[in-house]
Amino acid sequence: MDLFGDRCERPTRTAAEQCVGEKWQAVPPTLLALFVVGIALYWPAPPVGAQTYQRGTYESGLDTIVPGETLERRLGRPQLPTGAHLGAFWIRPELQLNEALDSNIFATQRGHRADAITTLTGRLFADYAYGSAQLTLDGYGAGHKYAVHSTEDAWEGMAHAIFDYEVHDDLHLVGDGDVKRLVDPRSDPTGLSGLTPTTYQVYEGKAGALIGHAGRNLLDMRVRALRTVYDSLIGLQGPIDTTDRNLTEVYGDANFAHSFFGQQKVYARIQPDTRIYDRNSGFQRNSNGIRADLGGTLDLNSIIVLNLESGYQLQNYDDPRFGSIGEPDLRVNASWWPTRLTMLSLKFNHEFYEGFFLTSPGAVRNQIVAQVDHELRRRLLLTAAATFERDDTVKVSSRIISKLAELKLQYHFADGFAAVVGYSFACQTSAGATEQTTGATNYDKSVITFTLKKLF
Repeated sequence: MDLFGDRCERPTRTAAEQCVGEKWQAVPPTLLALFVVGIALYWPAPPVGAQTYQRGTYESGLDTIVPGETLERRLGRPQLPTGAHLGAFWIRPELQLNEALDSNIFATQRGHRADAITTLTGRLFADYAYGSAQLTLDGYGAGHKYAVHSTEDAWEGMAHAIFDYEVHDDLHLVGDGDVKRLVDPRSDPTGLSGLTPTTYQVYEGKAGALIGHAGRNLLDMRVRALRTVYDSLIGLQGPIDTTDRNLTEVYGDANFAHSFFGQQKVYARIQPDTRIYDRNSGFQRNSNGIRADLGGTLDLNSIIVLNLESGYQLQNYDDPRFGSIGEPDLRVNASWWPTRLTMLSLKFNHEFYEGFFLTSPGAVRNQIVAQVDHELRRRLLLTAAATFERDDTVKVSSRIISKLAELKLQYHFADGFAAVVGYSFACQTSAGATEQTTGATNYDKSVITFTLKKLF
C-alpha cells in the first residue's frame, strides 16, 4: 500500500500489512489470484476496434501520448475537476480510501494473524508562479485503522516544497525540502521489539543549480542534507532505546548529461556522501563514501527505450570490523511498446545499500522487476508484475530472498474518480540469517486491496 511515501532503504515489510478472521488465512493464494484474473478475463469484451489505439478527448482535453510515458501514468493524468485557482495559487486536492485484507500483518513464519486495514489519505497540491520563479507545495496525511488489532493504528504524513528560479535561460537555481512522519509496521507480535509500530521523522533539504539546456548539455549540481529521528518505543520489558538509529546524512550530486539526436542521452554522475549517527551502540556506523556512474538512454521512436547505468561504490566505515566496502553497481531499465495499448518493462538493479542490520552495515542487492500493462478498454488498465530480490549481507554470511507477485485492475471514471482492485503475494526466506544477526524473518503473506480515489 504505497500511500504517497517514498522511503525506505532497509529490507523491511511494506506498509500494507493486514486482514480479518482465521478463514481468510486458509484461502489459498492461487485461488485468490485466479479470482482476480477471472474478473479481467470475463469483463465484457470490447469491440475489436476498441483494441486499436485511437486518440480521443477526455474531460481534461485531448488524450495525447508523451514519449516514454507509462500507460498507468497516462491514465492517471488528472481529469476534470482539476483543482481551482485561489489567488495566484492553483490548488488540487485529492482524497483516497483504501481497504486492505492482509493474511499476516506481523510477517511471521508461524501463527499468522490476519486483519483488515482501512486507510484514509488526503493530499493537497498547490502551484504558484511569479515571473521567472515557480513554487510547488504538496503534502499528505494518512491514517491507518486496524479492524482487530487496534495497537497497530498509526498515522503518517508529509509536507514538501520545490522552488525553481530562472536566472537566465541557461541557469536555474533550485531548492527542495520536505518533512515526513513515517511508520514501520511491527514485525514482532510478542512486543519484545515494541508494543506499537515504529514511527520516525525525516527532515530533508536540497539546493543546487541547473546550468545549460536539457536538449543539449546540462549540468545538474545539488547538495542534500537529511536528518532521521526515531520516536521512543515501549516494549514488553519497558522502554526501548531507539537513539542509535538517529543519523544525519549529507550528499553531493553532480550530473552532466549530453543529449543528441532528439531523445538519445549520455551522462556521468558522481555522488559523495557522509553519514553520522548520534550514538554508536556496539558498532561505529559512521561512514564516508562516494559513488560514480556512467549511463546512457537509447530511445527508438519511444517504442523501445533502454537506459543503462554502471559504476562503482565505495563506503569507508569508522568501525574496523566493517572496514571499507567497494562494490560495482549496475542499473538496467528497458521498456517496449508492442502496441499503443500494451507496455512491457524490465528492470535490473545491482548495488550496495546501507541498512540497519544488527551485525552488518548493509547488503548487496540484486533485484529484477518485470511488469506488463495492458489497456483492456478505454480507462481500464490491467497490470501484472513480479519482483525477485536477493540481498547478501556484507561482513555476515547470510542471504535474504524476497519474492513478490502482483495483479491489479484500475478504472478511471469521469469527474476525477478512479477505482483499483489488486492482489499481491509476498514471501521472504533467509539462509544463514537469524533475527539475532540481521533481524530478518521468514514469512509469506497475501494482500487484497480495494481503493477509491477522487480528484477535486
